[in-house]
Amino acid sequence: MSFPAYPTRVLSTEEIQRYREDGVVMIKGAIDRNWMALVESGIETARGDASLVGRFMSRKVEGYQMDIFLWKRIDALRDLIYYGPFARWAQQLMGAQEVRFFYDQMFVKEPGTDAPTPWHQDLSFWPIRGEQVCSFWIPCDPVNRENSGLLYVRGSHKWPQRFKAISPDYVAAIIDEQMDDIPDINAHPERYELLDWDMEPGDILMFHPLTLHGSYGNQSRTRRRRALALRWVGDDVVYAPSAKRMPIHFEHSSVPGGALQGAAFPRILPEMDAQERAARARPERPSTGKLLRSSLDNAVAAARLALKPNRTASLKQTWSKSDT
Repeated sequence: MSFPAYPTRVLSTEEIQRYREDGVVMIKGAIDRNWMALVESGIETARGDASLVGRFMSRKVEGYQMDIFLWKRIDALRDLIYYGPFARWAQQLMGAQEVRFFYDQMFVKEPGTDAPTPWHQDLSFWPIRGEQVCSFWIPCDPVNRENSGLLYVRGSHKWPQRFKAISPDYVAAIIDEQMDDIPDINAHPERYELLDWDMEPGDILMFHPLTLHGSYGNQSRTRRRRALALRWVGDDVVYAPSAKRMPIHFEHSSVPGGALQGAAFPRILPEMDAQERAARARPERPSTGKLLRSSLDNAVAAARLALKPNRTASLKQTWSKSDT
């Protein structure tokens, strides 16, 4: 196979309209069992072989495991990205001619893990700018609000605000003080229309990266929550790195203000780039030097933030009675 598979069904006009109006749409039973098997295989491999970045991201709470750029070292997820139907759905949603893969991320919350995912906008973290961007969230386990299914603020992708990048692992280095504080959604739920769904393996959430979303900790004592996120970009996206955006530790040839390109961000549609695909044949791990620099930058930023009066308090969110 040399091109992405066609989905078992294309997205309907109504589903695309729902995505554009609400900022999120959930598609039931969209993913074939074979593709789901690759998702689960990739996550299980990653759980047993965490990267240095993954260990850093998962340091805060036992039972909450995260990792990124899994596809760079796990063949099942490489094949999922290059040959699965996801790029074609992304092309539909974005209305793009070219589709590139941005990056993947694993989220695992073991039963009883009291680790909410803070309300956030994905795009606040990322070193890119543009309108043609979308995220997919794929659960490997039955999911509901109790075991940390995602919640979304309907239509928030249309708000003018850009909110600070608050994450479960609290990476202070990318909290941009020029951005707005995230409103405490759960303290005033009557002000917002929240969307969430009960999901099964094979279902998929498709959402705009500016749509505010988050989740409670896993309150189930028996059910874990494993999920994979896939992020895609289209024609109008440009590389916009800064000290307040997620660093890219893998090799690429993108230049600030130009299109994403190179092996870190492979082109999937309309056709694959032979050099980018050949580069992936040699699994790449980020350099220790780059990772140490990122860790140092975060430690310095956290110290500076802690010294600012009331700044840390303004970043807190209500997720349980003890937060009030």
